[in-house]
Amino acid sequence: MPLTNGQRVTLLKIDDMMAMTHRYELEVRRVLEPQAVGYEGRETRLAVVRQRGKRKDRYLDLRADDILLDGWDLPFQTDTEGNGVMAGNACYNLIGDPETIRALIETKAVRPTSQAAKAKIIVGRTERTKCDDQGLELLYPEIDTTHAVIRRFKGVF
Repeated sequence: MPLTNGQRVTLLKIDDMMAMTHRYELEVRRVLEPQAVGYEGRETRLAVVRQRGKRKDRYLDLRADDILLDGWDLPFQTDTEGNGVMAGNACYNLIGDPETIRALIETKAVRPTSQAAKAKIIVGRTERTKCDDQGLELLYPEIDTTHAVIRRFKGVF
């Protein structure tokens, strides 16, 4: 699904500083020709966007494992949006119905979601209240990965 001017998208990103999950709701202001940018060209610049509720435009630079979904107000949240425990584990920590989230990733992805990104999605049906893995599940347990947190989660060391 190509980007279009005026399209509303939701970006899921793991930050570099604290390895936490963030969700950004963006409106595409101008679609650009894809261009490699950033350190060693690790990101792809796709558009000029404006974040919901903000006045300043910025570039949409995506890494290989970023998740970009069509639409706003999607029926899930990240653990950093709530009042519960936040995990800085370099995984996508989402709160909501796993089947709904999986369907969104499979059908609403603006660009194909990488296997590496899918392997790092952890879902809880409710906000976490303790710093443990209780109530969490992998959205794609069938995907193999070398990610230490996911391997621990699967019981593979």
